[in-house]
Amino acid sequence: MVPWLLAAILLWGANNVSLKQVLSRWPPLFTGSTRFLAAGFLLLAIARNRRLFGDTVPMPQGRGGRLWMGGLLLALYVAACNWTLHFLPASHFALHMAVSPAWALLLEGRVEAAGSVRLRRWSAVFLTFCGVGVLLLPSLGSDGSGVGHLFGISTGLLWTFYSRECRRLGEGWSGAAVSAHTMWRGGLLLVLPATVEILRAQTLPVMDPRTLGFHVFCITLGGIVPFSLWTRSLTRWPVSKVALFGNLIPLTTASWDFLVFGTPLSATFWAATVLILGGVALSQWEILKQGVRWWIPEE
Repeated sequence: MVPWLLAAILLWGANNVSLKQVLSRWPPLFTGSTRFLAAGFLLLAIARNRRLFGDTVPMPQGRGGRLWMGGLLLALYVAACNWTLHFLPASHFALHMAVSPAWALLLEGRVEAAGSVRLRRWSAVFLTFCGVGVLLLPSLGSDGSGVGHLFGISTGLLWTFYSRECRRLGEGWSGAAVSAHTMWRGGLLLVLPATVEILRAQTLPVMDPRTLGFHVFCITLGGIVPFSLWTRSLTRWPVSKVALFGNLIPLTTASWDFLVFGTPLSATFWAATVLILGGVALSQWEILKQGVRWWIPEE
């Protein structure tokens, strides 16, 4: 699972940078709706290829309603994600996504842990939100980025809820199927809001080749591939363990942004990175210790 998760994180870093470029020309809800409608139906078609995925596993009974819930959570996440990127640099958006492991651990409800463990987890939450505060407070009341950070906070939380729902949906089913069915449902739920968004703007999105190229990348290598790998991992590991790999998204996003567009990184970004990643590492200390024992052979 580890190599596939690392591949997903690398692709998501490139996706965040590409999506930022698309959103500089297209409205957020229209971008999200068209992206996930296309990705969902395309993945459904690909998943029928037996050479790639083996025999198609039929949808387990009783999943229809839960799939619509997964689609709704994905639609809300996509809306918050795109509005965050509309206001903020891609690297700052990725930092908000890095908070999701702390949310995941809290939502798993392990309140029966020993006092020292509870103290460490609440200390981790404090550190994590100090990092968010470093990003948020300087921009409040300024150029609209304060609103973007509030969207960013909701993005990390919604991603955690969506990941938890995917874990439930993936029981006895493939990650590709879960991603495909939640994607097209999420995209469909955004069609009406996206239509209202375009009517209010009184102009159609510009279909220039550069923007279309970035959009196609976000649909395929930034959507279908990493979402399938992520959902597949969620069927095998707890949400908090899989979400731990999301800590690398700020680094891959910042690296792609610097390498492709030469975007400099501020001192605020690095200070927030240290606090957020430090808090998440503290909250996931048990998992990190297991990883160290796995990577370092015994003498």
